[in-house]
Amino acid sequence: MLEKNWEMPVTVVQKFEPNEYVAACWGVACDVSWANWYEQSNGYWDRGNVSHASDHCGNSSNQVIFDYDDNGVGDAMIETRTDGLGNLECTIYNDAFETEIQPADVKIGQLIYWTTSSGNRTWHHKGMVTATAEGHPNRS
Repeated sequence: MLEKNWEMPVTVVQKFEPNEYVAACWGVACDVSWANWYEQSNGYWDRGNVSHASDHCGNSSNQVIFDYDDNGVGDAMIETRTDGLGNLECTIYNDAFETEIQPADVKIGQLIYWTTSSGNRTWHHKGMVTATAEGHPNRS
């Protein structure tokens, strides 16, 4: 004889636990018109090898200031999704490339200048820090 056991239905609720930490961050879009003018006016243009484009550094999700420990203070600024150069560290300035500042000194709404370098090329950028990276609202 086949014995059947009846089990009472049970609902189990699991707490969401992410498998990786997503750092808070701020985005910074480069003012590409100004940056291209700056490169040309100061001898960095290199026949267009040091230029800026709206779909790269002009997008605020390409330059990200990360707050790895979520304490409201920037820990690093990285240019991501470059045109074949990988991720580049940014050196940040509070004026036109005269006085270097740390990511911890940067605040949302601040106008900053920064440089990125690869090999013998250096790009000069200017932009406003925004609360989230454009196109990545859940990144922060």
